[in-house]
Amino acid sequence: MAAEAHVTRGVFLGLVQRFAQIFGAVYLLVGLTGFVPPLLLGGLPPGVLGPLDGLQFGVFAVNWFHSLTHAAIGAIGLAVYRSPSASRAYALALGVAYMALFLLGFFTSAAAALGGLLPLNGADDTLHLLTSLAAFVTYLMARLPERERGAANPRA
Repeated sequence: MAAEAHVTRGVFLGLVQRFAQIFGAVYLLVGLTGFVPPLLLGGLPPGVLGPLDGLQFGVFAVNWFHSLTHAAIGAIGLAVYRSPSASRAYALALGVAYMALFLLGFFTSAAAALGGLLPLNGADDTLHLLTSLAAFVTYLMARLPERERGAANPRA
């Protein structure tokens, strides 16, 4: 019964819902800041499709498509976080997609990913790998029965 209260009242969110909410907010913010030219420092190798291309915060290789994708992923997370099942699906999809992006970035150059449409660098690869692992762990934790989740997290 207590588990149902958090779904209907929205007072307490489960782990996977909190993941969708937090990662959704962070990725939406990261996506939107990718459209702010003063935050795009430095240049990218030739072959990256602009406009709005550069190193976001001087670290992450981005362009308009990369930023739009982050904003969309964030908006989806914020749209689904109130539903446990949608949040689980979001975590799984994010884990798969970001692992694919990590592998794509690992095996291509900054300008080569998707014909220059998606600039990737080592910082992006690291972020994508960490996001993927966090998403997979969250998804798997959400699949555990409540008793086992409590054993895996003694503070719960």
